[in-house]
Amino acid sequence: MKKIALFAHDAGGAEILLELLKASLHVGQFRVFCLADSPCFRLIEAKNIEAYSCKIAPIKEEIHAKLFFFNPSIILYSTGWQNHLEYHFLDYAKEHKLPSLAFLDHWTNYRERFGYPEPNWENNLPSFIVAHDKTSEDKAKELGLPNIIAIKNYALLAQLKAFKDTKQSNTLLFLSEPTAKVAQASFGDTYFWGFTEKEVFENILTCKEKFGCEKIIIRLHPSDSPETYQTIDNTIEFSHDTLLEDIANAKIIIGIDTVALYTAYLLGKKVISYIPSDKRECSVPLPQSNQLKSLKNLNITQLHIAQKHHHDFGTDFALFIKNH
Repeated sequence: MKKIALFAHDAGGAEILLELLKASLHVGQFRVFCLADSPCFRLIEAKNIEAYSCKIAPIKEEIHAKLFFFNPSIILYSTGWQNHLEYHFLDYAKEHKLPSLAFLDHWTNYRERFGYPEPNWENNLPSFIVAHDKTSEDKAKELGLPNIIAIKNYALLAQLKAFKDTKQSNTLLFLSEPTAKVAQASFGDTYFWGFTEKEVFENILTCKEKFGCEKIIIRLHPSDSPETYQTIDNTIEFSHDTLLEDIANAKIIIGIDTVALYTAYLLGKKVISYIPSDKRECSVPLPQSNQLKSLKNLNITQLHIAQKHHHDFGTDFALFIKNH
């Protein structure tokens, strides 16, 4: 039986890899390496799979030592914006001539995840780059990234299967994103795109009546902070439910560019991507009618609502392992 090492940090990539693990326990022996204070480890706790985890420090020598002790046959990792510890896992894979799989999440900055445009960024490329849906696959190929493969998005499949369409409340759900942190980490400027999550939320409050909802609830991104919104409105409510419960209960769902918007759209909800700037486009594959630059002329009836369907993309991880 193969030993399969996983590494993730950010929530998006961690969700994809952890659900792959849960769906593929018959395939091999898994170990998830992550920082103790990471969004990944919080998801591990929420999913009750601590037995498969191994906490690490952000030190190459320690990471390599723990990998050597586990003695993996293959290494899987997510790509993110908060750090590039995945490079240590890639280095180990190359040193020990092991296949490596880098899993994409979202639909942005695909080359930048591997160090582009720095010199010799191609040295950070793994054996395979894994796309999570058709849009992701097409975008990666258009950018010229090599060895693109498609593996089932077990995280999305699990969400579509688990969703229970209960009676919704008259609520506007705001899916927060740490836009300022991402801009600062990526470009050294919190206002690189001309706005932050603070302006987005302020605009939503200003146009609250246009949504026709009685109240607003914020679902915080794992890397976001409640203080950002409490300084604007100290009476604002924050969700303590699961993502699927929040989606089911909401009448309308609004965010910036989070994957959860696409999940909600596929589940048949009214969804808005609101990006108040010409410096940034919506990368979530939503219909144009659901992508707004301004809320001034908001018309809820013009939002496209998806017909629910089975999401079938990519090969089973078990089949990939069998063939490699």
